[in-house]
Amino acid sequence: MSQEKEQSRYEALAEKWLKGTITPEEAQEYAAWYNAGQDAPVDIPASFAASEAEQEKRIWNKITARTGFPGHTATVAPSRRRRWWVAAAVTAAIVTAGYCWQHLQTKTLPAWQLATHAPDAAPGSDKAVLTLSNGRQILLDSAGNGALAQQGGVRIVKNEDGSILYADDHSGALTDTVYNIMSVPKGGQYKLILPDGSRVWLNAASSLKYPVAFSNRERSVELTGEGYFEVAASAASPFRVTVRNTQIAVLGTSFNIMGYADETGIQTTLLSGAVKVKQGTTEKMLTPGQQAVVNNENGRISVGETETALATAWKDGQFRFSGNNIPMVLRQIGRWYNIDIVYQGSIPQGHITGKVPRNMKLSGVIRILELSGIRCRQEAGRLLVFPSS
Repeated sequence: MSQEKEQSRYEALAEKWLKGTITPEEAQEYAAWYNAGQDAPVDIPASFAASEAEQEKRIWNKITARTGFPGHTATVAPSRRRRWWVAAAVTAAIVTAGYCWQHLQTKTLPAWQLATHAPDAAPGSDKAVLTLSNGRQILLDSAGNGALAQQGGVRIVKNEDGSILYADDHSGALTDTVYNIMSVPKGGQYKLILPDGSRVWLNAASSLKYPVAFSNRERSVELTGEGYFEVAASAASPFRVTVRNTQIAVLGTSFNIMGYADETGIQTTLLSGAVKVKQGTTEKMLTPGQQAVVNNENGRISVGETETALATAWKDGQFRFSGNNIPMVLRQIGRWYNIDIVYQGSIPQGHITGKVPRNMKLSGVIRILELSGIRCRQEAGRLLVFPSS
């Protein structure tokens, strides 16, 4: 088996474990492979522990406490580490699967881990509500493909891939004062093609207000929540995105804006081109690979280099964290799974680093949180989060 195929094989087994679909035979295969020794490093999340060794020890102690399987230490030699697409907590947990899978399924769990009769929350999907200028609302996830509505010379069309397209027939019947609003609920996402050909992806709990026909002088939209933009170039007609009191001006570029009201700031991440972020009288220009953060409290703009894939991972079907604090991670999870995060006491402290697919059910995400030291339990419409032990 080639190295690439081997990597793919064991990543697939890791994903099966997360989803709870791995068989005992597959778990034994994974354990045997791991115990054969690995040379590449593995990513260790810096959550709840000051060092990698302490993190591994916490994870292993939790596993042995649940399974009752003795006789192993928590230390993993550097030569046996391997880089994975998920947090190291998952890797450490799955190593034991070949030995204690059946026992893990039947072991009595602490009260906070006990299963409830609540259905397992499904991941988000393509869903949105389109509100026309006359107040009519269209549920886009249930609407059929083809023409949905027409306003003057603009046809609103749902494409085969589910995206919404505005086709301007240049009748001149409309002006840029006629607006539509696309609203994406918690547990949803959606793609929109604006009248100028610009493409917008909206994340969960987000909305975009935009004219059905842009003027020749300016293209302006209003965003709440999070959106990824690929703006059609037009030197004569700047493109502006307003998020509360912040404006982002571009000519033709791709960038991500995260401006949820419950976050600490408005993040603008530039992938290509150039954008200008303006807050009050302060302006900052970004170059590709930079991120601007407008502080919600004082309006100050800070600019720094960033890994752009972290900001756009949601569009590509992933959660990606790099030292994100636990409440921020949980807020993202709450939006995507349409659940409320309810803290049962003090809020857990620490940071999370890792990558998780967004297409798994909530129970799979809970497994990762638990093995990272975050104690939580799913109930109907809620995720209960308990103080760290």
